[in-house]
Amino acid sequence: MPRQYHYLKRYIEVAAVLAHHGWQAYREAGSYRYPARRPLVAGRGSGVPAYRHLRLAFEELGPVFIKLGQLLSTRPDLVPAEMAAEFSYLQDRVRSLPAGVIRQQVFRELGAAPEEVFAHFDYQPLAAASIAQVHQARLPGGQVVAVKIQRPHLEGVVATDLAVLENLGRRLKGTAIGRICALEEILATFRRQIERELDFTAEALAMENFRRLYRELPQVIVPRVYWDFTTRGILTMDYLAGERLAEWPGQGVDGQRAALLIKALLVPFFQEGIFHGDPHPGNILFLPDDCLGLIDFGITGRLDEEFRYQAARLILALQERDLQAVIEVTLKLGRPQAAVDYQALYEDTAELVDRATGTGKGELNLAGLLQGMVELARRHNIRMPGTFFVLGRTIMEGESLARRLDPSLDLVEVSGPLAAGFLRSRLRPNPTPGRTYHRAASTLQELLDLPRDISRSLDKLARGQLTTIFVHRGLENLYLKLDLVSARLCAALITAALIGAGALIIHAGAGPRVGGLSLLGLGVLFGSLILGGLWALLLRVGQKG
Repeated sequence: MPRQYHYLKRYIEVAAVLAHHGWQAYREAGSYRYPARRPLVAGRGSGVPAYRHLRLAFEELGPVFIKLGQLLSTRPDLVPAEMAAEFSYLQDRVRSLPAGVIRQQVFRELGAAPEEVFAHFDYQPLAAASIAQVHQARLPGGQVVAVKIQRPHLEGVVATDLAVLENLGRRLKGTAIGRICALEEILATFRRQIERELDFTAEALAMENFRRLYRELPQVIVPRVYWDFTTRGILTMDYLAGERLAEWPGQGVDGQRAALLIKALLVPFFQEGIFHGDPHPGNILFLPDDCLGLIDFGITGRLDEEFRYQAARLILALQERDLQAVIEVTLKLGRPQAAVDYQALYEDTAELVDRATGTGKGELNLAGLLQGMVELARRHNIRMPGTFFVLGRTIMEGESLARRLDPSLDLVEVSGPLAAGFLRSRLRPNPTPGRTYHRAASTLQELLDLPRDISRSLDKLARGQLTTIFVHRGLENLYLKLDLVSARLCAALITAALIGAGALIIHAGAGPRVGGLSLLGLGVLFGSLILGGLWALLLRVGQKG
């Protein structure tokens, strides 16, 4: 009963805030005029009264709703584009925690008071947000660190608000709101994201990963994590002393740092498919020696190799103004929900590329391109994956920040070599001996399993466990020929796999060698040739029999 009462109390608070802002939106709606058609290259927020007041309501309702709104700002595929644009202005307006609460939190997580854990601890926070606040401290070894401390009882607040939101989502599913917003997918995605953000060890692991990937970019600095002082609720890392990009006066041009910022966002993406999901001005620091510092890795994204391949194709297609390639990438990334009018799609794509690329150097507008692709997908009923929008938000924010540093930055000149390098890496693999054995063994095992899989499928077909059953009469000779062809095909595939495995082992130089050649590889290679010959002989004898 107390738990239900607590939920009921929160329901009343949410209803009261929504009712207040709903009434204010209703009063303003009479003078607002909706645009007849969304442009392919969108501008700033829409200013729709209902969406503006919903954003204000989310700010008033606290950290969980603020985080939900920030997620919605990156997903115009799940909510109206105007709503997503409005939610991009959401801000964390929170008060800093008093010293007594911070002391209790450190004691709860590290087992001692801040004065006992650190050589020095400053109770005045460097920054405060809805999830945590950051303090400067010094470790016993003398290192100056930033300590990110989670707000108390946050997991209980999150659990309550998630329960309220999911219950409201079920009730709104059949309403007009449920028809224009994918409520179930929104809440499932949000639950995964906020649960990861509440575990600071996940953020610490992401920081370590980015530090490793930035070895090729030594001018990009990521704080080092101090694991002995890090838990689920506290993250201790190097303190980076620098000027935040948000405080940059905007005088002069810094083309070197602008290009470095774009590379900092794209290099980890093309290397391993991960990217910083929240590159806003407060998370980017100007450091000495023209270096950039990146902080706050609470939101990161991961994308598979196929997505990276299509993203690289898109960048190079824009460089060549190849409309057909842009259309192909759009259809590869997305899933058409109905028949596509290719002529209309081609015309809209041409308009989009013309507007996004402009006519001169440095005029590529990636933000406009990505927003235009969202509208293009909506207009032609193509469902884009959620990862496209998360990455799109990162690139749009990164471009906006880079343009502040250098308005004439040529984005294609910076991103094109990275995309081309990724495509070259797919064509020129550099296998290690371990990877060679693994791939050869995996390929061989799949080929050996092929006859068994075919047998299982035929068995299911015979038992009537497949949806469609074809029964033919008088085709015994054809079946015999098909069996023979199948046997030959399997024998050829297995022999080819063994020959390939032998060649890879010779290339890797594994095992004992004679004259620079691997004896193991030569054995596999000659054995596969002998096996292939025996197989061919047996099949010929079987055919005559």
